[in-house]
Amino acid sequence: MSEMLNYNKKKENEDMKENKEQENNNSTDFTVTSPIGEFTMDFKQFEIARKNTDKELNPASVNYARRLMREFLGTDDRADHRYYGYTLGALMKLHLDKEFSECELIKEFRLEGKIEIEAEYSNITLQDSRNARFLEAGIRFYQNENEKFVVICSVSNYDDSQKVTIISGTEGRGLELIEQLETSFYQTGVLKNAFFDMQFNFINRSEVVNQLIAWNGDVKKQLDKDVLEFLKAMPILRQNGLPNSRGIILSGPPGIGKTMMAKSLAAQANVTTILISAEMIQAKNQIKNAFKLGRKLAPTLMIIEDIDTAGTVSRRFTDHPILGEYLQAMDGMEANDGIVILATTNHTENIDPAISDRPGRFDRIIEIPLPNSKQRLKIMENILLKMPSETIPRTTLTEISRKSEGLSGAWVREIVQSAFIEAIYQGRDRLNAKDLQEGLADVLKRRGMAYQSTPNLAQVIESKNAEVYTM
Repeated sequence: MSEMLNYNKKKENEDMKENKEQENNNSTDFTVTSPIGEFTMDFKQFEIARKNTDKELNPASVNYARRLMREFLGTDDRADHRYYGYTLGALMKLHLDKEFSECELIKEFRLEGKIEIEAEYSNITLQDSRNARFLEAGIRFYQNENEKFVVICSVSNYDDSQKVTIISGTEGRGLELIEQLETSFYQTGVLKNAFFDMQFNFINRSEVVNQLIAWNGDVKKQLDKDVLEFLKAMPILRQNGLPNSRGIILSGPPGIGKTMMAKSLAAQANVTTILISAEMIQAKNQIKNAFKLGRKLAPTLMIIEDIDTAGTVSRRFTDHPILGEYLQAMDGMEANDGIVILATTNHTENIDPAISDRPGRFDRIIEIPLPNSKQRLKIMENILLKMPSETIPRTTLTEISRKSEGLSGAWVREIVQSAFIEAIYQGRDRLNAKDLQEGLADVLKRRGMAYQSTPNLAQVIESKNAEVYTM
């Protein structure tokens, strides 16, 4: 028993000695010889002290651009920034001149290394085809009586988004200036009271559109009341706490001029007008963002072309991404204060009840009938005013308008265009009464072919196991 205890004691001492030797082997101590003698120092502690001393003696260098900004500001620089889509960002940058017009522009430049060169400008087309230059890439030093700040304009190399950075000596001041810029832009910028589509392409307003339409008197009266007069009444409605938003659907067969009617209203309404069409929708949230923009620019007329392309009667389409965005954007019209939505459709029956059969989304559906004989006559007269033609007896025009029963405005327009092509084919540069008669016969024939069903189309699609939805 005592031998066992002695063995264990001896083993414990050997282990302790081994651990001590291991600690000594792992030690980071080293000996320093100095004029005052030798002393031991831990290498890890020495390295920490060396790095701290190096930071004190050699502080981190500041790049040339920041050094210039700090010298201008007279203090440390504090930056805030925002990204915008390319075209919206270009318009926002254009607004910099207006927003900071009362500040003194000390310097404007761009850096290549440490060399100051001219800032980079680009052009953008605005309403009525006007061109404007904006600062796309560059640095501006501004000052007024109270402060100094720096504005940097740049473009992302990743997705071409526009970036606006504002630098101040005060924490958060840059963000305040950016938000002031945005507020001013939506209140007084180039989009306010303009007519443009959801991709920010400006559309020229023209009274000529109204002159070209052979209006149905009842339809015109209803639209004037529901759109133009309602827009005028918006301030009073808002003051009295009443709903100041409205949704209207224009319904009717293709080619009767629904879009022209909407554009005519846009030309007469001196408010922001945004055009949305299905072919423009390329990414998620575009509709949501368009409505959000409309609220910021209110009062706003939003024209939605062919809404039935998304809102089909089939409930299987209720999870359609475009329809879902429309529903989300329109749900609770009171949230869309100051917005009038004017949607067009070729087939009212194809609109999902989730859109049409609910108060607050669309308050009125206006059926646009095919033009009657008098309207067809007016359409022909309007087009002939712009077409090289001989003097055509009114009796001929009246006869053609009578024989063109059931044709839309687009088909009536095609009668005149077909007549002009016939005249050119015959070697003449002006159309005559006979050409119009030929044009009518050609259109009636082509229209009949257009409405014929495609043979065996259903079988072809069925063979590919596809689902068919009649639109």
